[in-house]
Amino acid sequence: MNSKTRKLKAGNESSVIIAILAILLILVAAIVGAVVLKDNKALVKFDGGKVTTKEYQVYYEMFSQYLQSYGYASSQIPDEILNKAISDKMILADAKKAGVKISKEDKEEVDKMFKDKEYIEFFKENYDFNIDTLRQIYYNDYIISAYIEKLATEAESSKVEEYIRAKYQEGQEVDMNEYDTSHILLSFTDANGNKLTDDQKAELKTKAEDILKRAKDGEDFGELAKANSADTATAQNGGQYLMYMDNNTVDEYEDAVKKMKVGEIYPELVETTYGYHIIKLNAKNENGRLNSEIERQEYANSLFNNIIEEREYTYDKEKFKAFVLTLNPDAYKDDTNQNNQYSVGSGDNTITIGGEDTGAEQ
Repeated sequence: MNSKTRKLKAGNESSVIIAILAILLILVAAIVGAVVLKDNKALVKFDGGKVTTKEYQVYYEMFSQYLQSYGYASSQIPDEILNKAISDKMILADAKKAGVKISKEDKEEVDKMFKDKEYIEFFKENYDFNIDTLRQIYYNDYIISAYIEKLATEAESSKVEEYIRAKYQEGQEVDMNEYDTSHILLSFTDANGNKLTDDQKAELKTKAEDILKRAKDGEDFGELAKANSADTATAQNGGQYLMYMDNNTVDEYEDAVKKMKVGEIYPELVETTYGYHIIKLNAKNENGRLNSEIERQEYANSLFNNIIEEREYTYDKEKFKAFVLTLNPDAYKDDTNQNNQYSVGSGDNTITIGGEDTGAEQ
């Protein structure tokens, strides 16, 4: 046997080994691909949209520690974050159907942030997600906010009233009026946030009684508020404070306003945990609570409270868990539930959730 033949045989053996290795690599890739979703593939699908792996990674890395600080077990966190991501994308899809887009000003604000080198470096140093995906999620958030604002503004008053009344027990009286008040606050804390001593409180009360007298004698209430009120949020607007009988204002203030007539200054100082208040009722607007920005925003947000339960979406539970484990190998370490819906198994693991049929399709 000559040297050429021997070399040829050696070459054949190398080719066989390389071929075998290639086949093994293909098999490994196929096995891994069956479990772990490839880069930026659809993790969840629903009518009109999807949640991608890159998007979920941003949500997971941004929110997981936050949820953990609120006492969520690590094995609960992936599901909670998935619900958040799905909900956001579903609302975003609705917003786009309604023709809502990010405003030029909001887009410029986001773009300005992402041109900030320190801002970008912070994310690169602390997170592994895709920066462009993060930017898009910022855009999405502005679109969702604009859509909620649109729904709040355009909501029928009857729907808002129905929402407000649902907060109360059946038969309980609900005050739908808006109370336009002004107040002057003499605070029980000093400029450094320290509580006043009893002697200081006594001096403060004397000062408050003097201001109350001046207001009752006809001195301009708004100017008195600007010069003397410790409530910086209202002082420069003459002390104006719009309120509703909705338990969001301290009880003593609400109780005083209930007894007042329009144009009246409450005859006594009103003491709360914040300090001494001098209160004037400027106007009482019938059903004005229906125009409250807070109530309308809450109503608009409530429309999506059960969006996950009401709409159908599909995802592969095996691939989902496998992908989560690539983000955090300890994500399910504290999971003692053997029947956990995210347990890795064989076969078709795609499940359909929501809609009329809430059962899992195996």
